[in-house]
Amino acid sequence: MNITILNGSAELSAFDAYLVELRNLIESNGHSVTQLDLRDLDLRYCTGCFGCWVKTPGECLFADETLEVRRAVIHSDFTLWAAPLRMGFPGALLKRAMDKFLPLIHPYFEVVHGEAHHRKRYARYPRLGLLVGPEPDTDAADLEIVAALFSRTAVNFKTRLEFALTTASPAAELGEAIMDGPLSFTAFERQMEPTSGVRISPPGQLTLFNGSPRGSKGNTPIMLTQFGEGFASLPGCAYDLQHIKRIKDQDEQRQLFAEAQVVWLGFPLYTDAMPALVKTFIEALEPLRGRANNPAIGFLVQSGFPEALHSRYIERYLQKLAARLGSPYLGTIVKGNGEGVRLISDKANGKLFGALQALGAGLAGSGQLDAALLRRVAGIERYPAILGPLFKLFVHTPLASWYWDSQLKENGVYDQRFVRPYSDG
Repeated sequence: MNITILNGSAELSAFDAYLVELRNLIESNGHSVTQLDLRDLDLRYCTGCFGCWVKTPGECLFADETLEVRRAVIHSDFTLWAAPLRMGFPGALLKRAMDKFLPLIHPYFEVVHGEAHHRKRYARYPRLGLLVGPEPDTDAADLEIVAALFSRTAVNFKTRLEFALTTASPAAELGEAIMDGPLSFTAFERQMEPTSGVRISPPGQLTLFNGSPRGSKGNTPIMLTQFGEGFASLPGCAYDLQHIKRIKDQDEQRQLFAEAQVVWLGFPLYTDAMPALVKTFIEALEPLRGRANNPAIGFLVQSGFPEALHSRYIERYLQKLAARLGSPYLGTIVKGNGEGVRLISDKANGKLFGALQALGAGLAGSGQLDAALLRRVAGIERYPAILGPLFKLFVHTPLASWYWDSQLKENGVYDQRFVRPYSDG
């Protein structure tokens, strides 16, 4: 059996020693192990350009050493995601590599578990496992949240997460799970309800952090701006918008966070969680964890999936993140089917923009988000079972694939849309 370990530990530590023990155990049983220490590779952040889908199908448009990672993963029988937890989630280094897995699947949708998920590009994908190094304050809820998020990613990659263990488990137990088959493991709940935020005294200043890897050109800043404009529509209220993409400004942005009255962090869903860029920003806030008088915080998560439910899993993490920071949690604005916002007119976006502005005005006026407006922005939470068969038929129609096919044709690569660059034959 060929096993690939993606080691997301940012520095040499006891976590690496655990992996050495695990690797020796597996190899002593006759299996082949490839360990990629991500800290030693040139890994660029995913920019959300979708070039891997519409310009160079199946391959990232930007050459870096994630090519080596993707090739190792797709040729493995088992891939272990491994990283210490940082701020309640595996480190940004692992997330940076995972974001660049996008070329391994198609932009086209299919129906899995009654939900829209991406179609597979390759005939087979490896079994998956997750190993994390706990933090001093890691609890059972943290582990459940992370396991659910990585299980969701596994579904999109046409496989399943077979276990989620910590380095508190003996390496022998982990090795047996890899070599002998899956443990008894519940991947994730099928039904996830929206979280509820608290009410605070009506604020006068709102600091928006845009976590779109596209910077000012993404869908996220458009939605954040509408929310901010609604907030600023009340007398004496104002907002400021910062772009997390400017990593060189990270120290300044952490200071802005520390000095803010209310913070709103928005980002697109990336491999079922936050983009690595946003995870890097979250880790930069670690020195502020538990500090007195941290700002109240809320979030906005938007995705290209038609149903809002895909973002409910990361929403649980964000609620826990607020608690970890000691910040009052104001709630999460979720928007399904958000990829097209930047492509249509303000008039066509009128209902969405009106609801976002009303949410912002409500925060300024009452100090909380309106639950009815949150549901309106989210859109379809989950397709009713009765519509499942119809949706299954729709995703295979030319209309459903028009957005991607038109770009493939424009770039002259439509005939290459199903290529498998890492296949041996």
